[in-house]
Order: sequence, then structure tokens, then C-alpha cells
Amino acid sequence: MSRLKRIVDSYMRKVPGLREHCERCLRTERWGGSVVLMVVDAAFTSIGLNYFTAVVPKVEEFSRKFVEAGRIRSLKELAKADMDELRKVWRNRRIGRPLGKYPYYLSTVGDDYKATLRNWAKC
Repeated sequence: MSRLKRIVDSYMRKVPGLREHCERCLRTERWGGSVVLMVVDAAFTSIGLNYFTAVVPKVEEFSRKFVEAGRIRSLKELAKADMDELRKVWRNRRIGRPLGKYPYYLSTVGDDYKATLRNWAKC
């Protein structure tokens, strides 16, 4: 067994449920299977925000204001959304760049957004 595997395995044993969480992510089942929310999560995470104190609450707020309200239901709608309107969820201007580019790119690759997201994550 490699040294890295032993280290990773030791951490995995300390955090019950982590393996299942990781497997759900790999199956694109995070955020109730919403690719829009997974992309918003990735955009927030990519700018270095603390995951549990900043990213999760902001993705939940985004979900309430845009997804659950029926205003954004697809990556195409997210890609076309008004950034000034979306910025009402966050104050950080850096988020606009990944949030504008990720959904646009992913919406042009194919119609199976979950498969597209999994392939993008492998890169």
C-alpha cells in the first residue's frame, strides 16, 4: 500500500460518511442533483471561499432566490442571467468571472449536463 493511500485512508476513517459524500459528488448527486447548484458551488469554491461558512450558505441562498423560485432552471438560463441580479447573493465581484464562464461553456458541450459536469471535473 502506498504511503499516500495510507494517509488518505487514515483520514477517511476519522470522518464518518465522507466516502458516501465523495461518491455522491462523483455521481453528480450533490445539491439534490441540480447541475446549476453544483456549478454555482464550484464557482464559489474556485475563488477560495471557506466551504462551510461561505460557499454552502451562499449556494443555499442562490437556490432559494433563483432555482426554487423557477427563475434559473438550466445551465443555459444561468449562462444568460443578469450578473447584477445574481450579485445580490454575494458581494464578491471575483465570482462573476467563473459564474459567467462555467455555465456558458458547459451548456455548449452537450445536452446531458450531468455527464458534461462529470467529464469537466475529470480535467
